[in-house]
Amino acid sequence: MRIFFYLFILFLFNITMTVSAGELKINVKNIVNNIGSIHYALYDNPNFFPKEQGKIHGGNKRIEEVVSDGILIKELNESYYAVAIYHDENSNKKFDTFFSIPKEYYGFSNNAPVFFGPPKFEDAAVFVEQDNTTEIEIELR
Repeated sequence: MRIFFYLFILFLFNITMTVSAGELKINVKNIVNNIGSIHYALYDNPNFFPKEQGKIHGGNKRIEEVVSDGILIKELNESYYAVAIYHDENSNKKFDTFFSIPKEYYGFSNNAPVFFGPPKFEDAAVFVEQDNTTEIEIELR
């Protein structure tokens, strides 16, 4: 009887170990040229979107990699997330503006509309499920 109990416990342990987190795959459209990189930031809190200190994950990828593979963010809990990206054409690692007017292409998840400032988190939010890859497209503008 003990053997069955231990086998049952091992079976349950094995099931819990196979549960994986969600993933978000971002495909970027409307890339005008193949120079520079795409910077991206992921947010899960509406109060900090899209502020630098609010991002929970971020990075940059060369344009060639983004065009061929997209951007894959792994190990995400099941939740709502919003993404902000920009094309850093001159590779200075900052989003260039002129009198608050963007000089570089940018975009948000759900292609959320922009009116005199960034969109609301709710407009850009996408739901990432546990054990699933959620795929989105962001159009640069």
